[in-house]
Amino acid sequence: MAVPDVAYYEITMLKVGRERTGAGYDSNYNLATPIYMSDMQRLSGGNSSGSGQNYPAVNQLNPVENRPDGENPLGMGEFSEYNQNVTRSAFNYIYDSSSSSNACVSGIPSPAPYFHTDVNNLLPDAVGIYYAYTTVSGTTPAGTASSR
Repeated sequence: MAVPDVAYYEITMLKVGRERTGAGYDSNYNLATPIYMSDMQRLSGGNSSGSGQNYPAVNQLNPVENRPDGENPLGMGEFSEYNQNVTRSAFNYIYDSSSSSNACVSGIPSPAPYFHTDVNNLLPDAVGIYYAYTTVSGTTPAGTASSR
């Protein structure tokens, strides 16, 4: 399980540390101490601040609002809904209800990210189609998205 939404749940450093190892937020993984926030938030991972745990790199496939930025000030809220094991790329799209031309001029960004399996966030395949999901796990299809 990923880190819960901090707007609704209290999160702990121990459990965030477990998620950062990839073991899962609610796991019983025996995390080595001490636990330093600077090591958990370092984008490249590691334990150069002295944590007992050597953390992997921050998973950049999480939407930017659900991952630490590696900058001071450090805060637990940066881990809201963070998932170390996410395998789908987050993306937002621009749309306009009247025409695609207007979308390029003054479109409204999608309110929440969608997810797809292209880790490079490239355009859809040669046919112009890919599947998008409303959940990072890919369990809730958003339907078929097109490049047109």
